[in-house]
Amino acid sequence: MSEHLSTQNPVKVFVDEERRTATSSAQFFLELDPRVKKYYGNALDFIICGEEGFRSIAKELAGAQQSADIICWGFDPGMELERSTDTLKLSGNTWPRGLTYGALLEQLAGRGVKVRLLIWSNVAGSVFQNNMPGYSDAQRGPLATPYISDARQKYCIDWWKRNLPYGSGSGRNQNLQVVLRDVSMTDVMHGLSDEEDRPSLTEYAAQVGFGTHHQKPVLIDYAYAEGSKAVGYVMGLNSVTDFWDRTAHEIDDPLRERWSRDSVKKEIAHETATEKMLSIASYEHSKPYQDYACRIVGPALERLHQNFVSAWNKDAPSIWKMDQHVLPPKIPKLSEDPNQVVQIVRTQAHEKEKTIKTLYFQATSWARNYIYIENQYFFYPEFARHLKKERENFCDAWCRKSGKPVSEIPKLHLFIVIPHPENDGMVPRTADTLTELGLGGAMSEQGDLVKPGDINQNYPDSRNFTYSIPVPDPYGGSQSVTINRKVLDRPGVQQLQQTLGMEVSVARLRTSGLDVARRMAYREIYIHSKLMLIDDVFVTVGSANLNQRSMAVDSEINIAASGLDKVSTLRRQIFELHSGSTISGSGEPGKLPAEFRRWNDLMVTNQDQRKAGKSLTGFLLRFEDHRSTTTMVATADIPFNDAIG
Repeated sequence: MSEHLSTQNPVKVFVDEERRTATSSAQFFLELDPRVKKYYGNALDFIICGEEGFRSIAKELAGAQQSADIICWGFDPGMELERSTDTLKLSGNTWPRGLTYGALLEQLAGRGVKVRLLIWSNVAGSVFQNNMPGYSDAQRGPLATPYISDARQKYCIDWWKRNLPYGSGSGRNQNLQVVLRDVSMTDVMHGLSDEEDRPSLTEYAAQVGFGTHHQKPVLIDYAYAEGSKAVGYVMGLNSVTDFWDRTAHEIDDPLRERWSRDSVKKEIAHETATEKMLSIASYEHSKPYQDYACRIVGPALERLHQNFVSAWNKDAPSIWKMDQHVLPPKIPKLSEDPNQVVQIVRTQAHEKEKTIKTLYFQATSWARNYIYIENQYFFYPEFARHLKKERENFCDAWCRKSGKPVSEIPKLHLFIVIPHPENDGMVPRTADTLTELGLGGAMSEQGDLVKPGDINQNYPDSRNFTYSIPVPDPYGGSQSVTINRKVLDRPGVQQLQQTLGMEVSVARLRTSGLDVARRMAYREIYIHSKLMLIDDVFVTVGSANLNQRSMAVDSEINIAASGLDKVSTLRRQIFELHSGSTISGSGEPGKLPAEFRRWNDLMVTNQDQRKAGKSLTGFLLRFEDHRSTTTMVATADIPFNDAIG
């Protein structure tokens, strides 16, 4: 147990003296923060990838009667929310292949629905990240819009002119209200002030200069008909066309956005450098994306409404400011199961809230069978150290009370699925985090930069030093562990996974198939996910990455939920998707060791298949990255075509 965590609620537990047993409940949720209520009676649907996610959102928006409140990291007016092979045939593979997001919102506003669109916008950052095509993107040069259609670009430009209050159209339709917002330096500095790992100068500059509003919730008809029709979404999906994909993750899906030839050349160059001569498809469409969304009906929508109103009123003009409503009386309550709990947690620097971080630390402290993490950015060493410390506490208590050695403790299995860091500056922190978990061999070239006795070599402007300890590594080879001065004296910081009853695996995702020249090709599935599952009973998903930005600086929002049926179903879907239906996984402690071995065996098999030029079974490959650098950056979401420019 984790007696020192302030987020837990101490409870008295009855002990059956005759049987010498006691029963209590695991506290995955935040119990003592008054800002974060626990909601019951919600109906949740977890959605994998953009095809189903955006189709569901489009359907809900089309049926809206009174309001649509949308928060975006970016907004693409020319994005087609729904796409099919039928529309592709009708359009002749030219844009648009269906109703665009911009047109849908204009239609809603035209029939009297109040549409509020709140978008992050930074003068320099938005150009680099192309999060508002037609408004913020460069018109020429290496950062120019990569999409192949000139008509699409013109449509986006005209849409912004019509609908921005300060555009040439003066925002004439007052039912479509668009507000742009940025993150203040003061908020960033406050968010970083109590972080355990002091950022390097380059990380600090990136966060202070380019803090990001990264939330992506949607809330529809919250107050209409006393809440009886209200529905919301919490997700990682960005409202930009690059993020649309199907779960098949085909090598060259014609329904994904088409890129210009120059953008294709840049991605091929990046893949070759990163993957060291992997076979590359000759494609023209954007790469596959893996991501998640959660559809919510029920009382938890109150928290989405509160989040939207506070954010909107901070930046909207006075005539557009909103009143905050209490929970409408007819919000559906669809379950009486007390084990189905929902919390909405956030990172919100200007409100001094870091409940996503505290939830991650709290929930993982109770993991006993497995933790599944699928995340775009896995470079938060503080989280890895915390996880090891909590596991050490558990092992100490188990050994002390049972009188048995650690080797007899049921293993905690940690499944990690991450992409290649999308730029070189993300390599050091990713390597640090994996090394903390005994997997530094996956990035051995980066580990080679950190040598015994070379004080501050890897991070010349932060308070770290390095020393060597022998770390048994499933990838082989020796490695060095970077230790932060502020945690040097903490018990257990040097504990390795073998002494903590933990088994750890790290994977990446690749799709395989024939390219346009009928040659076998392999292509990265970019993991944009922000997902964690624990023991088949707990899940959190949303906008927050496992990095310092998302945990401390950028505005983020996640949903956390419990419930055996929902979580186990989602875990099975994910395992079957990644393994080509050969592994379903299990939440049962007795079955997990075998499932873990099958997971790792499939990565090895797929590695052999790739070397032989054959199709992969599913998408799993062992994670490896051969880059090394002494430069660190703390980057928010960057579409792949921009990150490599």
